[in-house]
Amino acid sequence: MPQLPALFAEVRSLGHTTSLDTNDDPAGRWQVPGMYAEVDFLLPNAAEAMRLAGADTVEAAAVALAGHGPTVVVKDGAAGALSYDGRNLLRTKGLPVIAVDSVGAGDSFDAGFVAATLAGSTAQRALEIAAICGALSTRGIGGTTAQPTWDEAMATCHGMERTHD
Repeated sequence: MPQLPALFAEVRSLGHTTSLDTNDDPAGRWQVPGMYAEVDFLLPNAAEAMRLAGADTVEAAAVALAGHGPTVVVKDGAAGALSYDGRNLLRTKGLPVIAVDSVGAGDSFDAGFVAATLAGSTAQRALEIAAICGALSTRGIGGTTAQPTWDEAMATCHGMERTHD
């Protein structure tokens, strides 16, 4: 793990973005000195964010972690998600679904966020697409059986916009 900051720095020096989903890490191995400074997008879930930051709320955790450099994008299950880039705190609600299995929901969230960001979406739209991808992935058993396609995620996003007009 100590070599990760250097690896991420090299990737960034080549003009690429970096993202890190810490996953559950009770051993604290993601507390590598300098790690977060080399991460563009840190993608923990709410419990992970609070544990990593030593904070009592998701918002406080996002602020603390963003203080090290990354935009912090926090998955918060049915409550939705939030992101903080050091200036702007953004939120999105969760998408109501009948969840069958949450395995892989975080990975689908991350994939949706990264794909939307790379496609040029605004930070708010990327957060919304990520939450949609995470929610839709819970409709089936296993990590990939219900993972939405880009088209399905976009159709769901557009459908939500029409219901809020």
